[in-house]
Amino acid sequence: MQSVKQFLVDQYTKLHFNPVDLKGKVIIVTGSNIGIGFATVQHLLKMNPERIIMACRNMEKAKEAISKLQNDNGVAIEAWQLDISSFESIKSFAKRFQDSSLPLHILINNAGLGGNMPFSLTKDGHETMYGTNHLGTTLLTLLLLPVIRKTALENNVYPRIINLASEVHLWTNFSVKDKPNIIKAMDDPNLIVGFDRYSISKLMNVMFTKSLAKHLQESNQAEDKKISVYSINPGMVTSDLGLKDDKSWLSKLAFKTLNTVLSYIIARTPEEGSKTTILAATSVDYGVESGIENGIYFSACKPAKVNALLDGEEGQALLERLWKETLQVLPVEVQDKLKTELFFICINSDFNSSGRVFDCSKNHKRYQKVASSSLASRIF
Repeated sequence: MQSVKQFLVDQYTKLHFNPVDLKGKVIIVTGSNIGIGFATVQHLLKMNPERIIMACRNMEKAKEAISKLQNDNGVAIEAWQLDISSFESIKSFAKRFQDSSLPLHILINNAGLGGNMPFSLTKDGHETMYGTNHLGTTLLTLLLLPVIRKTALENNVYPRIINLASEVHLWTNFSVKDKPNIIKAMDDPNLIVGFDRYSISKLMNVMFTKSLAKHLQESNQAEDKKISVYSINPGMVTSDLGLKDDKSWLSKLAFKTLNTVLSYIIARTPEEGSKTTILAATSVDYGVESGIENGIYFSACKPAKVNALLDGEEGQALLERLWKETLQVLPVEVQDKLKTELFFICINSDFNSSGRVFDCSKNHKRYQKVASSSLASRIF
């Protein structure tokens, strides 16, 4: 666990990034009508991108947020509906984006839940905290990945995917890692209590980031190797995270009072906390094009260490296990797409005969599709 001293040092460190020109870039920021997400959009607007899509659950609040933005560069800003806790909503959003024929240069997975929530289930039957923060983020990213790949291929650019994690991922021992199935264990109301659900969900964000980066870097397709995937820690930030509409007035008052107290003592403002997101998403000093390792974690605007559980061979085995078990609970039709349309892999012709490989021209003739279920199981 990170020391209290280091936590305080990071919190009081003045964060900085160098603005870059984002002309022509299309960016999605989820959960961007309030807090860190809104501040992220404010920073991005100053760098003159082509278009920003604010993907939010509440359209009324999203449109209100847009009206508050200072958009001196005339950037196209749109609010699109997205409930990251709902598989159906995620699929609808991804389809809408795919149908738009827009490229996607930067995906910022900012939306999520925080705090100490009582146990509940999403519409899809998964525990709400990790079902939103991990499963929702994973599904959205994988469904948008074909567009990101196409952007890298056709525009000769280096797209980035940024997943908001948290320093609290360092605070958990991931107790359910020893259970027969991690996902099933997460859905058990008796195995994890209180704040640890949040900590584990953020650890899963870090794990997904590292796993996706590994798959992309091991691909034989040049465009896959152009995609950077990073997780970031915004630090302790005063925001409306966890302040849902169904909270009682007393709960809202207590939350806002705590936020006010923290803002004077230790917490960063959303404007400050979002700087690490911006650095990871835009800095020319990072990205695979700069020779920087893919899949790394940022804190206080610099690369940082992740939970020691992810180190070594045991850590790699844990990453692969969560990757596989996560994909197994995504919607069936999405799993089919992942194995046929989205997760292409080019393998050597002399690969062992358990896998039959054939040309796939549906999306791009240079891809090869893995037909063997046994081989697919190794990938997925």
